[in-house]
Amino acid sequence: MFIKNLAVVILLALFMSVAQADHNSDFYSIGDSTQMSPKEIIITKEKTILNRWKTGDTFGFIEAAAEEITYFDPGLEKRCTGKKEFHNWIAAFNGTFSFPDYELVDPQVQMHGDVGILTFNFIGFMQDGSKEYFNTTEVYKLIDGDWKLISSHWSQTKPKR
Repeated sequence: MFIKNLAVVILLALFMSVAQADHNSDFYSIGDSTQMSPKEIIITKEKTILNRWKTGDTFGFIEAAAEEITYFDPGLEKRCTGKKEFHNWIAAFNGTFSFPDYELVDPQVQMHGDVGILTFNFIGFMQDGSKEYFNTTEVYKLIDGDWKLISSHWSQTKPKR
């Protein structure tokens, strides 16, 4: 319960900081004393979404998606285009899974104006002790003061042994 409450507090702080953002600023304020760069905000937002995902709550990704989102994952034969199609695909999994933990390995954000490209390796630690590995690219765009997901690509991989 503590983790869930902490995630909510972080998410609220994130949204408050973005709401106060000046589009031309290199930093966004959280309260009076803490500042986060757009890169930090994007990584924090992704971690907040993934903290919900590991409990089987898929709506974090849906809420973060822009209307124009494009999405790929290993279960799809073709790209999901637009929020409605993305919603239909992701919502179908809501509550059907959970896993104890995950690791975001080497997250990197490349900023290009109001667009941030987040890449990372994802390791999901499954209930049975196994691990699932993904290479991930998430593209965020600052839209009306909020970092929205405009493209998401998850590719399952196997690490070198």
